[in-house]
Amino acid sequence: MKLKNSLSQISYKAIALFIITAFLLPSFGLIINVAAEEQTYQNITIDAANYMIEHENKYPNLVILDVRDTIEYNLGHLYDSILIPLNDLEARIGELEDYKTSEIIIYCKSGYRSQQASEILVEYGFTKAYNMLGGILAWIDADYPIWTTSHHITVDEITDKKFELLIEPQLLYYTGCSSCTENQECPIETESINITSEILEQEEDYIIVLITYESNGITYEYIFTQSLLWKYSKTMSTFNETAYFISTEITTENTYTQFYQLIYLKQHENYKLTISTRLNPLNTEIYNNTYTYIEYIPAKGKSPTSMEFIQFNEPVTLSQQFMILGEIAEEMAKIYESSEDANLMELSYAYNTMANEIKEVSQLVQEQLLGYDWQILESFAVLTDAFVPNGGGGGDPPPPCTPDPDCIFICEIILYMGIGTITTIICAAACTGICAACVVVWFLCIACLGCLAGCGALAGALIYLIGIYGVGPGCAWFCCQI
Repeated sequence: MKLKNSLSQISYKAIALFIITAFLLPSFGLIINVAAEEQTYQNITIDAANYMIEHENKYPNLVILDVRDTIEYNLGHLYDSILIPLNDLEARIGELEDYKTSEIIIYCKSGYRSQQASEILVEYGFTKAYNMLGGILAWIDADYPIWTTSHHITVDEITDKKFELLIEPQLLYYTGCSSCTENQECPIETESINITSEILEQEEDYIIVLITYESNGITYEYIFTQSLLWKYSKTMSTFNETAYFISTEITTENTYTQFYQLIYLKQHENYKLTISTRLNPLNTEIYNNTYTYIEYIPAKGKSPTSMEFIQFNEPVTLSQQFMILGEIAEEMAKIYESSEDANLMELSYAYNTMANEIKEVSQLVQEQLLGYDWQILESFAVLTDAFVPNGGGGGDPPPPCTPDPDCIFICEIILYMGIGTITTIICAAACTGICAACVVVWFLCIACLGCLAGCGALAGALIYLIGIYGVGPGCAWFCCQI
């Protein structure tokens, strides 16, 4: 009541003057001087920053400076922004010399690093430094656009014909090196190991490989049995496509584990497509979880590298999973096609192509793998228009962090089996044994590719999983460091 009485005493003329002033100055109240007595940087809201960006005629030399790290920048950034990480800013300050009297909007993830960067710019004589409060997280929250080719997609409310999608920038899920302080390198401990493989038995449709692992004078033995359960192939004038369903059993003195792999490969004259799904059964009728990696590589052309991370929040069947993934690819094609950026628009063709191929796999499962079209309790997937060095691929290189496939395979086994570091390192040798046997048993060449491309390239899915469940700094970080 006291507050109400006090407010009633305010002059209506003063209020009117305030409102008129606000309309006359579009950015009124959005720019806050940090110090009134001396020239320094200013804190601005995201609305003020957006106003400056949209009014190029008023700010013709405007610079948008991103001071986050490279991985963060590659996951998403403001359009036309330049990257100079905070730790490099003083060493690279000369790159901004021509803009000492120009407006510079500085931003980071949430505002802490940009404040430090603003202080550095002022120290070096920059007169129009603007620290964007709230960083890119506030920018995204206000629904302002960012440049990104990496999204986090969740699937809910699944019925026979409908489902709900939530598509967000993957940047929102990036946690960085959570076990260390910001901008500090994380230590890695490595161990010298010795892994050998030996083919014990082989036929046209199966192989048994002994993996021996030696560490600190102790020898561990694992037997990998792989069986080809189903094969499909089709050849036309413009493409060749093959599909395989493989069972893998891992046996030790005290443990037994089984998983399946569905691998689909298409070599088209215009592109190469790989679909690899790892299926971990709960019993003979239900999959506990599946991890799917879908990679599109154009034969020619140039477009940005993209990666979409997908989580199903409700159970689906195997064929239903692929049908929904096809619909997701179509939706991403629409998103990229509607972009004003020419590079992003090029991705729409890749995703439309992926959509058609994924739906074909769904049909194959329904028609020829009905006995394995089980319900999946937890399903995760990655769609990517991938970069391939020295020819083909999606144009721009991916972030400097590109995990090694074998390392990621180790990481996946950790998530899947949860049986400790020693055992998981052994399991990583699976690809080594399979690929070595490829020269003897033809179908294992496909299994080898599936092991490396499917399990290995599931780095993105594993990054996503670990980011969600908070398991340390994550497989991707680990594999990028070693």
